[in-house]
Amino acid sequence: MFQLPSYAPDLNPVEGIWSVLKRGVLANLAVASFAHLIQVIRHGLKKIQYQPLLIEGCLIAAYTVQAKAAFIYVNHEYHEERENLKKALAQAKAQGFLGNNVLGSGVDLDLQVFEGHGSYVAGEETAMLESMQGRPAMPRQKPPFYPTDFGLYGKPTLVNNVETLCNIPRILLRGVAWFTQVGTEKCPGTMMFSLSGAVNRPGVYEMPMGTTIRELVDKCGGGVPGGRKIKAVFPGGPAFSMVTADQLDLTMDFDSLKKAGTGLGSAGVIVVDDATCMVALTLKFSNFFKAESCGQCPPCRMGTINLAALMTKIEQGEGTEKDMESLLQLCGFVKGTGYCTLVTGAAVLVQSSMKLFRHEFEEHIRLQRCPYQPVATGATMH
Repeated sequence: MFQLPSYAPDLNPVEGIWSVLKRGVLANLAVASFAHLIQVIRHGLKKIQYQPLLIEGCLIAAYTVQAKAAFIYVNHEYHEERENLKKALAQAKAQGFLGNNVLGSGVDLDLQVFEGHGSYVAGEETAMLESMQGRPAMPRQKPPFYPTDFGLYGKPTLVNNVETLCNIPRILLRGVAWFTQVGTEKCPGTMMFSLSGAVNRPGVYEMPMGTTIRELVDKCGGGVPGGRKIKAVFPGGPAFSMVTADQLDLTMDFDSLKKAGTGLGSAGVIVVDDATCMVALTLKFSNFFKAESCGQCPPCRMGTINLAALMTKIEQGEGTEKDMESLLQLCGFVKGTGYCTLVTGAAVLVQSSMKLFRHEFEEHIRLQRCPYQPVATGATMH
């Protein structure tokens, strides 16, 4: 599989940023949006067939942009997966696919596994590069600090996720026509869907792009536990707008979900059942965004704190109509203001929840408690 010299020196397997780079460092982004790719790593790197695909994809990408150094970034919590990958790299090096003068081609390439200690924000490419250089995982301003111009150690750097790189060898080996046999016309191929929440079989499933939400939940996830009904689904994690039960036949591809007002992201699909309080769930994710903000951008640092504080008031039965107005006003202020998309995701979460389930917010305010929680003994009903 590692027949690197068989590719023509001028071959560019993908468009875009690959064509921008001439010489530099290749960095592989392997940990990203809302733990989805972390789960892909846990699922995929344990399987020996995925390790050569990832390594070969890195080699092809590095060879294409004439990089001499490449890195696979894996968070430190995933010891077993990281060790499996290191073993695969040792096997590749023993066969002459890595190191100096690869297979007598005159190409030198060093590929290393980097043990990352980043946070959720390290899923943003420039924050990851900062983390790799021993600095806090804080995104850089773009422009001017695009990785293709000023990346790892100040050199031009190509950043891709593991799914992209694993697809490259198969496309080159089998051709474009083979790759486009599955998926949709504009979004061909497959996607690793991380399915969690209210499903009987949570896990990571490789399915064709264009698979419907219903198929993913019923066929892969085995339906909703206890015969309960679906209330909402996050197609791309909590940073994207929810869809409701009447939208389960939406196809899971970038174009269709964008038209529906949401997004696929890294396909971290979260299913919510009808026993769930949407105010409590929104508070849970708001607290996550607050905790994961790196604090670099004042609108993000203060915005996530204030969104979580207002959500806490409403969930605890202390909220008012004015608090609901303040939530929406705050969302409008902070969206699009950060160096990364964390604060935008935090705002989209609250906006989506209030748009689709405003009646639950209003019920919390009317009852001065969460209607999904049992009434305390001796409490007065409103």
